[in-house]
Amino acid sequence: MEIPLLITAFCTLLQVIPYYFNIPVIDSASATMREWMLLVVNMAVFVGVISLGQVHGKRIQKRGENWPYSAVLIAFMVFMAIVGFPLESLGLGFKNAQYLFMFNNILNPLGGTMYSILAFFITSAAYRAFRARNWEAAFVLVSGTIVVMSNAPLFTSSLPFLITWKDWIFDVPNTATGRGVMIGAALGAIALAVRTLMGIERGYLRGGGEE
Repeated sequence: MEIPLLITAFCTLLQVIPYYFNIPVIDSASATMREWMLLVVNMAVFVGVISLGQVHGKRIQKRGENWPYSAVLIAFMVFMAIVGFPLESLGLGFKNAQYLFMFNNILNPLGGTMYSILAFFITSAAYRAFRARNWEAAFVLVSGTIVVMSNAPLFTSSLPFLITWKDWIFDVPNTATGRGVMIGAALGAIALAVRTLMGIERGYLRGGGEE
């Protein structure tokens, strides 16, 4: 068995065993490994920032397509990194007024704008999907129409029963379907974990396929 498979099996068992057995040595080792994971994640974020800077820096240097956007990205990335650096003695950090102003007045509105733009694409996709070509599509069409109308005061003021219908759709068929999907996803995750521990699934090893 290859060394990466041994490392994967060891780390996985070290995280799974504490959930079923109270062994102080393993509990301590599991906690230590979770701290290592945080360090690895932080290093990955640091590498990602460097890679992002290199890609957009080259685009700015070569005056590539949409290079002004790259310049804005790097400028704000550096500014937010400086302002959010945890140095309270210099008035910096995540809780200072400058950082909160940038976050609340720039980032949040931009996020809302992106979602607003996506709403048009979602509406177009819903129009194409809600075509009653068979009884399943008709059921989706009727359910979607009821949910949309129940969220509009224009319809609920004159048709109050739409709210009751919407609640039933969310509580009964939607909940049942969601639980079925979650159970299926959980079983699939368990099967994938077992295959990984047994060395059958090797797709995560250097991008290789199964052997």
